[in-house]
Amino acid sequence: MRQYTRLLIFGIVTVTMAAPGLAAMQTSNIIQGTVFDANRRPIPDLWVEVLDEANSQLGRTRTDSVGRYSFSRLSSGIFLVRVASDGIHMAQTQRVQVSPAAGNAGSTIENLDFFLKTDPKSTTGSAPLFAQDIPEPARNAYEQGVQLLSTDVDGGMTKLKEAIDAFPDYYAALARYGFELVKSGKYDPAIAPLTKAVEVNPKGQDSLYALGVAQYQLKKMPDSAQTLAKMVQTAPDSPNAPYARYYLGMALIKTGKPADAERELKKAYEQGRQQIPSDVHMALAQIYGNSKRYKEAAAELELFLKETPDARDKDKIMGLISQLKAKAK
Repeated sequence: MRQYTRLLIFGIVTVTMAAPGLAAMQTSNIIQGTVFDANRRPIPDLWVEVLDEANSQLGRTRTDSVGRYSFSRLSSGIFLVRVASDGIHMAQTQRVQVSPAAGNAGSTIENLDFFLKTDPKSTTGSAPLFAQDIPEPARNAYEQGVQLLSTDVDGGMTKLKEAIDAFPDYYAALARYGFELVKSGKYDPAIAPLTKAVEVNPKGQDSLYALGVAQYQLKKMPDSAQTLAKMVQTAPDSPNAPYARYYLGMALIKTGKPADAERELKKAYEQGRQQIPSDVHMALAQIYGNSKRYKEAAAELELFLKETPDARDKDKIMGLISQLKAKAK
């Protein structure tokens, strides 16, 4: 299967800065930085966008494997830099003024780092609802671990592991331990505790979501699709449901199930709107184009351009839209 993230029906779309206008060509300023979680761990694969003072989007990109982002070819002025939520970390926006030093005709580099808080709606909210008779040593270790996570991640994780060792079926500890691993991008070691958490509590929506995301990132698409399908069936209206449906839809595409993928991607966008990556429109356009539903494919590409106006291949996409509309007649 072809990669669907950032893919167009007939070509590749890379999400980068738009072609600069006259003001931008006169200078070549840069806004760059790193996105961290609350414990200063870099967060990969998050959407970051730069906007002008009127909230018009000028550029959009993803953080790299070590949480870095960069926007170049910017004019002088005031900008907003926004990091989108991924269903685990809370969105954040910062305002920055770019102004070259006096007498400096070259570029200015503004470093702007982000430290995202964990969304309280995403942190194993189902765990307290699952009743278990917990041995006191395990409970104490778990409570100490949760408290330590905000100031000493390694110490907190050690305590959570201690709780699991003391009581291997401790759902809350398993779910939180696995969730923290997913948060930090450690997808492979997250699989075992999250799989165990789901075995202990098959209806634990947060552990299902975290496990499905980890499987997706590890390219275990059939497993991810199965896990995320259980998650949205268990908690169809939970805060993480739109993101779960997005990952589920993308996994279904990659496993050759476009009809099922279409249903989930449309529902993801219906629930999450522009919080969902604009790749959702690319994927739907591919599905529609492959099934000769040209009018619908064109509409999705128009939505993609509306939400990602800085796409490098904007002219090509507009040409494809015209071709699709012509075929639809």
